[in-house]
Amino acid sequence: MNDQSLTPDDFPTFFRDVHDCDPFPWQQRLASKVLSTGKWPATIDLPTGTGKTAVLDVAVFALAACPARFPRRIVFVIDRRIVVDQVCLRAKRIAKRLQEARTALLSRVRDSLLALSDGGQALGVAALRGGIPIDNEWARQPDQPWVVVSTVDQFGSRLLFRGYGVNRRMRPIHAGLAGNDCLVVLDEVHLSAPFAETLGQIGDFEPGKLPRRFGVVEMSATPRAKERPFRLEPISDIEECAEMRRRVCAKKEAKLESVQNHMAMPRKILRLVKSMTSPRTTALGPSSIGVVVNRVRVARETHEVLQEAGYDVHLLTGRMRALDRVKTLEAVKPVVDPDRETSLDEAAIVVATQAIEVGADFSFDALVTECAAVDSLRQRFGRLDRRGKHYEQTGKPAQAVIVGPRAVVASKKPDPVYGEAVRHTWDELRRRSEGDGTGEQRKRELPIDVGPQALSDFPEEAKAPRDRAPIVMRTHMDAWVQTSPEPIVQPMVEPFLHGMEKSASADVSIVWRRDCSADVLELVPPRPAEFLQVPVGAAKAWLADRDEVEIADHGAATDDEGDAAGDDMDAARSDANGVAYRWVAAGKKLETVQAGEVRSGDVIVVPADRGGLRAGTWDPTSQEPVEDLGDQAQLGGYEKLAPGCRAVLRLDSCAVSSDATNAADTDGLVPPPKPSDEATAVEPQRARVKKWLAEMADANGQPRWRVEAARLLLQHGFEITPVAVADNSEGGYFVLTQRHGKMRGVDDRTMDSYDESGSHQGTGSTLEAHLEGVARRAARFAQRLGLPQELADDLHRLFT
Repeated sequence: MNDQSLTPDDFPTFFRDVHDCDPFPWQQRLASKVLSTGKWPATIDLPTGTGKTAVLDVAVFALAACPARFPRRIVFVIDRRIVVDQVCLRAKRIAKRLQEARTALLSRVRDSLLALSDGGQALGVAALRGGIPIDNEWARQPDQPWVVVSTVDQFGSRLLFRGYGVNRRMRPIHAGLAGNDCLVVLDEVHLSAPFAETLGQIGDFEPGKLPRRFGVVEMSATPRAKERPFRLEPISDIEECAEMRRRVCAKKEAKLESVQNHMAMPRKILRLVKSMTSPRTTALGPSSIGVVVNRVRVARETHEVLQEAGYDVHLLTGRMRALDRVKTLEAVKPVVDPDRETSLDEAAIVVATQAIEVGADFSFDALVTECAAVDSLRQRFGRLDRRGKHYEQTGKPAQAVIVGPRAVVASKKPDPVYGEAVRHTWDELRRRSEGDGTGEQRKRELPIDVGPQALSDFPEEAKAPRDRAPIVMRTHMDAWVQTSPEPIVQPMVEPFLHGMEKSASADVSIVWRRDCSADVLELVPPRPAEFLQVPVGAAKAWLADRDEVEIADHGAATDDEGDAAGDDMDAARSDANGVAYRWVAAGKKLETVQAGEVRSGDVIVVPADRGGLRAGTWDPTSQEPVEDLGDQAQLGGYEKLAPGCRAVLRLDSCAVSSDATNAADTDGLVPPPKPSDEATAVEPQRARVKKWLAEMADANGQPRWRVEAARLLLQHGFEITPVAVADNSEGGYFVLTQRHGKMRGVDDRTMDSYDESGSHQGTGSTLEAHLEGVARRAARFAQRLGLPQELADDLHRLFT
């Protein structure tokens, strides 16, 4: 223990000070186990809904209690982007409470963490996932405690020296920090089995003279590890804790329904939903219903059928732009909040794919799910009565229906998503529903127990097939460590992240814009928050106006039929809507591309009227104009300016009313200034623009992001660039870009945090003095990290 003598007995107080509630018994037991043994269990096997993300609290407390033994960086990895944000909120709450330190114990924990570095903060928090600006601050200082929440792609690519979106000269630093002094918590490991194998192999590499503070903890409600996982204790963790007993012992039942094929699924689901909601004789009936299917196309069609039937229905899939997903999540939050106290006025329905299968803190009163592998079903039933409140209030088990398409469950042909596991799962479910009786009893199907502790004894073949990662060879590492320049021939990192059968690199990113001209894209460059990622084959088929390639949405992995469109399409559509552009980078020429020229990893820009989205989800059959999210994406998708982004507003005809919450609220707003006003304008151009921004900053009915952008432009200053538009009677429009006042001659849109600070002090310095400062800083890092004195001396001599 450190000088402040933090002990396992202090953990409940720490947890209570952070979250305003007591920890569950298992959380206290885990903290005691970790601190007493000095190491983490290799596997944590807990039912869904039992608070697994509290491992963050345990890890932070353990680091404060014994920094010489536990890693400085706590990396929570989950292969679902939707979950990254939820876990990040918990980490930020911990960091905020430590910063405020309103209790004596929080002050002790904070002071212990502050003593580890001179970074000025007790605990940093960073999110690494696609669709948001990447925060690289976590890699600036090796002794600073951090919680990093990441997808497999973002952390795994950094670990293997090929960090996505990382400057080449920074890749070794990211790899060194990812592969040393890290506790990697791999959540829902059944989704990331190949990466778990890669982590295990990386962990076997000899660290040399560095202290061995690298560990991996695998977590899942459906693990396959057999080596003594950390589990709930029936007496101390469940029976003696009323809240945990309510969650774990809540009864849930399911019945089976069959349907001919996927085409018949939407109408079948409509009939099932009607039976659940009509007649609704009591307020204790299902106020929220989840519908989970295995394919994006089925989800879209089901959403449309339910919407036409008059239901309040929301659609959530993995094939959505980040900003659309945020908007949908905000809309469904009152419906799925597991802690909601009151029933909704009328039943609300969320139609989803596997995107909500894990981690998402959703709770439904009733559930309709397509049959899947049993481990996936267990995850879905974790969204049914998640807190056990429905069972507690009604005394009746929460109800679910498992729908089996006969074309899948009765076929010998493997399912493209789950292989033969669906058929084996259905056979076992059917056996259980028939019971062990004979005669009349066998004719009557029995409800199937799908509670938190059920479905764990299914045959192995009923579990989803898992890909394998290649063996990490020393030759692989020798090639990866060469980052600038990279070897001409080198191993791809994707198989080591997602397995040899699937590769995340088969995706392309599509961006919709009202104005696709190179000048406007230079001013308002594509941002990750507006990207929609789809398989390269599906993108090619769509751009060439070929028949749709059906997409099975199963997480971050590549869709099996992604290349089905082939590479032989040499011509895009001949009409105007067939135009597509490849965005390379700011300052480079925009490339016009044909469908057959699209490559994996491309960012493709298409006109907004090209269609391709419906209800926020990828739909290649849709001809509806797509909302342009370019201005909002410059802010990173949030109300406040995100790292590396700036406020931008295009004052075209859609600048006011396109997404106003109430069109009536825009009636009194002055139209945005435009270049054609110059001949008759009384006030100067900048004065007119400022006046319009001031009105926008106080306008009612406008989206929060637009109001915030207007305020930022007024606060920081802005540049005005006129843009000419062909076939536009208004004579073009203005683009307003936030002024940063940083280094002249450098395009800040291409800079990262390392370019913008650190080496620019504003004063002169000799090389000798600079190297001496670097040497002292390196020696200080070495001392704080507990490196051997011999290595610390070598680091000092290296720079002097």
